[in-house]
Amino acid sequence: MLHLCTIPLTGKSVYDKNYTMAVKRIHLEAVKSTNHYLSELLKKNPDMGEVLLTSDYQDSGRGQGAHVWHSMPGENLLMSFLLYPAFLSASRQFQLSRLASLALIDTLKELKLPAQIKWPNDILVQGRKVAGILIENGVSGKNLSHTIIGIGLNLNQTEFPEFRHEASSVALEKGLCCNRKEVTEVLLEALMQRYRQLKEGETSELESEYLDHLFMLNLPAVFSSRGESFTGTIRGLSELGELLVERAGLTRAYDFQEISFPGGRVN
Repeated sequence: MLHLCTIPLTGKSVYDKNYTMAVKRIHLEAVKSTNHYLSELLKKNPDMGEVLLTSDYQDSGRGQGAHVWHSMPGENLLMSFLLYPAFLSASRQFQLSRLASLALIDTLKELKLPAQIKWPNDILVQGRKVAGILIENGVSGKNLSHTIIGIGLNLNQTEFPEFRHEASSVALEKGLCCNRKEVTEVLLEALMQRYRQLKEGETSELESEYLDHLFMLNLPAVFSSRGESFTGTIRGLSELGELLVERAGLTRAYDFQEISFPGGRVN
């Protein structure tokens, strides 16, 4: 049973350095998709600066590829964050997925929920999906011109459709409801601090922490690639963010369109 109270946040930053950024705020009651809305807004205002867009509901929320993001109105955190990482080459764009994933890990830590990252874009608690990430980048020459980081974090929703990967929420995991505004502020701070790390070249720290939280790392699991199922073991990520899977003594790199795995461990 859920208690009608708010999970207390520690109020303490998990970082040693403070990092501030002038971020414009937009909140909408409903939208087709926060990423789509921000993308269209960017076309009309290409120099509008960093923007955080939040919404109570989106009727066409998307995940990676053809996946759909399901969320009940007013119960979860739905947001997109516009940044301009012109310092980042297009070949290193997976660093943005790293920082977004770790920002969600940081936020859930504030809620006293240990979480893991299921490559490439899902966040799990106790093996159940509580958050997803969709990143869309613009490219200028060899570098990125902008990025839109879309995040859906399940907070207070307690009923979900049947998905391939079981869904959950903070409320279900903790038995307590969350204040969406408070969690939004914590997540925004985490995103900005992780972005600072990336801008200041602390990529080795990001990569190390990402691996520390990578779901099924060094554990045998069943994978599917090009219609074939096989047993393999995740050994890490390539420089491009591809999944390194060892199979029969050989390690190969896969991008997200080439491989999938439901998360079942091989005993």
